[in-house]
Amino acid sequence: MIKLIMFDFDGVIDNNYELHFDLCCKKFLNFTREEHRKQFDGNVHIEREKLKNRDTGFDFLKCLSDSRKERKIREEIKKTLINLSKNYTLGIVSSCNEYGIKDYLECNQIQDLFSFLYGYETHKLKTHKFKKVLNDFNFKEDECIFITDTLGDILEANEIGIPTVAVDFGYHERERLEKGNPLKIISSFNELIDTVKNIN
Repeated sequence: MIKLIMFDFDGVIDNNYELHFDLCCKKFLNFTREEHRKQFDGNVHIEREKLKNRDTGFDFLKCLSDSRKERKIREEIKKTLINLSKNYTLGIVSSCNEYGIKDYLECNQIQDLFSFLYGYETHKLKTHKFKKVLNDFNFKEDECIFITDTLGDILEANEIGIPTVAVDFGYHERERLEKGNPLKIISSFNELIDTVKNIN
């Protein structure tokens, strides 16, 4: 029975793909869209290390974090999160800086919906963050579900034994997501309510 829903942030709660790609183009010389998507086939921080010989020194993470105060949540996503928070514990597990995500949550008045936020400051690896969630909140793997938009996240969750639901409106397309064998792939955020209910 699902008790905890964990969300990836970028591409799921805030679908900021184009902004993210534009900032990456400032950080890495001659950066292509396919290279951008491939960064998320595994752990993004490990994949990014492979491009350090093309790094311009641009502070990508700071610029992305600073942009969050200006970002507005879509009403459909906000309503769905409020609805889910009535029956489940919600949390965020991200690869980005926590302070920027906190700014976004506060500016969009949804900070009280989430019991925790584990981002870059907690650890680079999501496998580590998943283990921390299980330990800190005393959940079992089969009581959790992780909602993400990338193959790399699915693979990290698989490693820990946490089931996933993928969204195909974020950074990765359906074909790439299918390689990780998520429980389901959805195309609209509001599908989550019935999807999680049906897992139970």
